[in-house]
Amino acid sequence: MVLLKKIVDQSSFYLLGNIISIIVGFFFKIYVSNVLGTEAIGLYALGITMIGVVSIFLTFGFGNGLVRFISKYNATNSFLNLFYYIINTSFINLCVVVPISFSFFFFSKAIAYKILNTPQIEPFIHLFGIMIFINSFLVICEQIIRGLQEVKKSTIINTFLRIPLKIGLTILFFFMGWGLKGFIIAEFLAAFLALILLIILIKKTLPLLNRFILKFPLFNKEEKKYSFNLLITNCVYALGSYGDKIILIYFLSISELGIYSVVLTIATFVPLVLTSVNSILSPIVSQLHSQNKLKELKYYFQLSGKFVFKLSFPLIVFIFIFSDSIMSLFGDDFIRGSSLLSLIILGQFINISMGSVGLMLQMTGLEKPMRNILIISSLITFTLYFLFIEKWGLIGLGIVYIFNIIFQNIACTYILNKRLSIFLFQKDYVKVLLLFLVLGVFIYLFFNKIIIVASPFLLIILLFSIYIIFFFLWMLFFSKKELPLILKTINFKL
Repeated sequence: MVLLKKIVDQSSFYLLGNIISIIVGFFFKIYVSNVLGTEAIGLYALGITMIGVVSIFLTFGFGNGLVRFISKYNATNSFLNLFYYIINTSFINLCVVVPISFSFFFFSKAIAYKILNTPQIEPFIHLFGIMIFINSFLVICEQIIRGLQEVKKSTIINTFLRIPLKIGLTILFFFMGWGLKGFIIAEFLAAFLALILLIILIKKTLPLLNRFILKFPLFNKEEKKYSFNLLITNCVYALGSYGDKIILIYFLSISELGIYSVVLTIATFVPLVLTSVNSILSPIVSQLHSQNKLKELKYYFQLSGKFVFKLSFPLIVFIFIFSDSIMSLFGDDFIRGSSLLSLIILGQFINISMGSVGLMLQMTGLEKPMRNILIISSLITFTLYFLFIEKWGLIGLGIVYIFNIIFQNIACTYILNKRLSIFLFQKDYVKVLLLFLVLGVFIYLFFNKIIIVASPFLLIILLFSIYIIFFFLWMLFFSKKELPLILKTINFKL
């Protein structure tokens, strides 16, 4: 029970940090996008994509094993094994990241012209090289912290220190006229501070790290096998995660990538309720499944699915019908991404409608089918990107995005129903869907003319006010029995 409360406390604080980061990041991106424009935002998104792809290979999968093996060694008081794993992983990362970072300095022209096919990014290549170096060790430190179950402290560092510093430095550098260069420098300076603080935190948590030990044994068989499998999985999964941005830059312009980046930022709001519910549902599912209480497991899964659907759907309708106005907040050039935003939101609607199917597979011993689904969907999606982006541009990208979500969720639902006889859909979903669609059309027709002529500040207030209406109306579609049951579910974790 003590462990469960600790998990809940850590995960809740982590979730709070994520929510704050998303909300602050959204408004910060509005400011940055208006200052820099579509092309500069696209260049930054391309740089971040490049960092993400390279980072997969920096530790050859051993970095992904940090959480598992540090948790294991810490629980069994195997501190030397813990220490050796950290040192070996860090050493591998150092051996790989140093040559890569230096290549970004000495071969910036070749990377920009030959590999990325984007000459505009050449002046910033060396800055992204520095970010790769800092971020690689930052990720390792964050994994170590997770393994030591000190997520709360790392969240404080990343959310309440790193983000304000990045925002403050960015504004300062913009006033100095540094533009995109200033934005990137602010990013890695804030990341560097977070890295230093995390290292200090790790050393305090593990005093053993203050001692130098000459013996550095190689990874054992279990560590190698686990990390190799993760490396293969991550490489394939990266095709689905970064393939859209990589292929987009070859067939379209850097401005389109900037628009896509903003669309994804807006779309992160939709799964917030699902993420929140998953943090509550995870220990419940794990506990009930271990006790073989499948009937109760099905009950809580369906209840949480209903909660997520009814609370998220107003936001989906809101973003869908006001996509033009929302995109205009980021600058006039971003409005042409409104159709893509509508498609992405449609994909998120499908994702929300399916509920926590992915979590259910992971928490009920079905992680292998889940992994296979992700690998297959990534391979198919990467192939489709070539066909659809070249032919239909951003619209084609949105179509593939929807396909990927449909495939993953249907496959997960099929496995869940086949193995555990659990299915989500309930008849009152249709009622909620129809009522909110009618309400959405009414609000759109009533407010649309006002929104078109509104100033950016007034537009934010007006859109926020409209969503508040949407937000509170969802309660009308809960029965008198459902709300107490939801509260009971939340209390269950405690």
